[in-house]
Amino acid sequence: MSLKIITGASQILTMEGSGWKPLSGESMESLSIKNGVSVVIDGSKIREIIPNSRLDSFISSENPEVIDAAGKVVMPGFVDSHTHIVYGGSRHEEFYQKLQGRTYLEILNSGNGIYRTVQDTRNTDEDTIYRQSLERVRDAISTGTTYMEMKTGYGLDAESEMKMLHVMDRISATGTMGVSKTFLPLHAIPKGMTESSYVEMVIEKMLPLFKGKARFADSFCDRGAFSKESTERFFRAASSMGFELRLHADELANIGCLDLINGNKVRSVDHLLETDNSGMERIKASGAVANFLPITAFNIKDGKYPDIGIFYENQVPFSISTDCSPVSGNTSMLFSIYLAVRYCGISIEAALSAATINGAFSLGENNRVGSIEPGKSADLIILNASDYREIPYRYGSRMISRVMKNGEIIYHDSSSFF
Repeated sequence: MSLKIITGASQILTMEGSGWKPLSGESMESLSIKNGVSVVIDGSKIREIIPNSRLDSFISSENPEVIDAAGKVVMPGFVDSHTHIVYGGSRHEEFYQKLQGRTYLEILNSGNGIYRTVQDTRNTDEDTIYRQSLERVRDAISTGTTYMEMKTGYGLDAESEMKMLHVMDRISATGTMGVSKTFLPLHAIPKGMTESSYVEMVIEKMLPLFKGKARFADSFCDRGAFSKESTERFFRAASSMGFELRLHADELANIGCLDLINGNKVRSVDHLLETDNSGMERIKASGAVANFLPITAFNIKDGKYPDIGIFYENQVPFSISTDCSPVSGNTSMLFSIYLAVRYCGISIEAALSAATINGAFSLGENNRVGSIEPGKSADLIILNASDYREIPYRYGSRMISRVMKNGEIIYHDSSSFF
């Protein structure tokens, strides 16, 4: 049945934004909570939100499938706007290396870290990478994510990077997860090449092959990764071929990469663990969305979390994401929200805005996902909670009751012990 109606919710968080720009400051506190209403879904789209005073007549005249939220919260699915979820192999042993005191760069320089995953991804066939990645995607769905950015970056050659894009296309084709594709060749310098020679090869040979196959181009501009100068060369070439730009910056050190964002129209700048006040002002002036990854801080920075509250106070729009990757296999936006509220100086209301509508803005998908509004995709979640404020309070519990993607229920927590 194509016509459905979700009724009986305790709260419906529509997360409606300004309509034309991401939320910032106090506007992130307004969740547009509606009571006494129901959501009408026609096919894959949200048709309207109607008052419950119309409910009986609507059901009798339209005969929709009725989905009873049973006194639970209904809200948009989460938008995870920074992931490295497509790859081959596993690096679970690094968890224990970190417990022994080894740093991210020490692990990388020993031939592990990204280089280990590059080797595994190159040596693993596409079908196996698809199965492994799809399992991680299913895990993300079970914690409420319905739209996800996915990056390449574990191939570092044209054939392997293209293999990763093919896997993303196959995941998208399942209809269970919305996908935005990002081409990230500047993730690590391949063994046996210099930074300059690799960047030249990327610009001359790889960018033309990937033109039109991914929406975004990205660079890991940081200490131990790529310089500001290399990133600028890459950005200019990528922009000339129609790519929109994203940027890893200030994760390990502040080497001036945020100097690039104004002239290059970067859509999002991500990590920002070492960003100073001047960098924050550059982001604000550029119109980019600051994208924070609290789970990464939890994993690799020994408890040094980004001070997202400073960005909130200075009216800088921001999103939060999981950064799911081989170094951090956690796909849960619920955990990212918990860490942001617990350690990063923002409210649950601001965190939910960051995890939905602002994540959609950072991906240029704000007209399709991120809020419950007529005409948008029916990507919704029903919580196992009667109040949204239970989300961080009950971190780690079974918070998601049902997940709807394009108007179809794709996950139902039907666990019953009685």
